[in-house]
Parts: sequence; structure tokens; C-alpha cells
Amino acid sequence: MSPATRPDNSGDDARRRRLHALAGVTVHGSDGKTVGRVRDVYLHDATDELAAITVTPRQLSARSVLLPASAIAALPEVPEDPGPPRAEAKNPTADSPTAAAADDQATEQGGDHVLHLLVDAATAKAGVHPPATLHATPQGLQEAAAALHLEEGSAHV
Repeated sequence: MSPATRPDNSGDDARRRRLHALAGVTVHGSDGKTVGRVRDVYLHDATDELAAITVTPRQLSARSVLLPASAIAALPEVPEDPGPPRAEAKNPTADSPTAAAADDQATEQGGDHVLHLLVDAATAKAGVHPPATLHATPQGLQEAAAALHLEEGSAHV
């Protein structure tokens, strides 16, 4: 199909940009505790709808978990142009309680966007590892949902 006859998909592009802007957003469990930050965003190939995210508990951590879209209670309102990156905390160790408190304080002051889950932080952190190929299969998403004790057909965002 030529560009002149292609239907207007600017809404799709805006939604895709909004979903990709989730990278780096803080993730909280249903208990209000911090799970980590979004590292990757997975979209369904056919529909470009959100399929899953991976969350890294700490900035320098190699461990991450795959969280299917069915685990997400609410997406944050992310502006289309997030602007310059937020200044990093002055504490050099991102794992320290002081750095975590700085992240929580920034969140409370509206300096950060928060994604809320339907499961508590401990359950989310115990989820399955993301696939090595950066492509989540339907079976992988089902396994991730089962690890979080989500029922089949749970509400999606």
C-alpha cells in the first residue's frame, strides 16, 4: 500500500510512543511497596497492544522479572514528550536505603510516574525471568501469569 493510500495511524503511533515511554517508570505492588523500574516493554505483534513488561528491582541488578499486562492495575499518565531525564540521586549506591528513599520521595512529589500492579511486590519480584530473545510468546506470558497466581482471563489494562 502506498503512503498516500495508507490509513491515518497517528493514534497508533501515539499509543506506541506512550507504551514505550513506560521504560524507566517505577513499579509498585498492590501493597504500595516498590518492585523496581520498567526495563523493557513488550507489545503484541499483531495489535501493538501492551503484552508485558520486564522490571528490574535495582538499577544495577541483572535480575529482572517478566510481568504480563494482566498483572497491571493501572498505567501511569506518561506525557508524549517526557522531557530531559530526571537528575540522579547524589548517593552513588543505587541499592542503598537512602537512594530508595530518594526515589520514594521523588514519586511522592510527582517527579516520577508510577505503574501499579494487581499483585504485591514480593509476589511480583518472585516472577519468572524474561525470555532471552526479547520476544514473549503466548506460553511465556501464561507461565508469567501463573507464577503471579493470576487467574486465566484476568482483567487487562
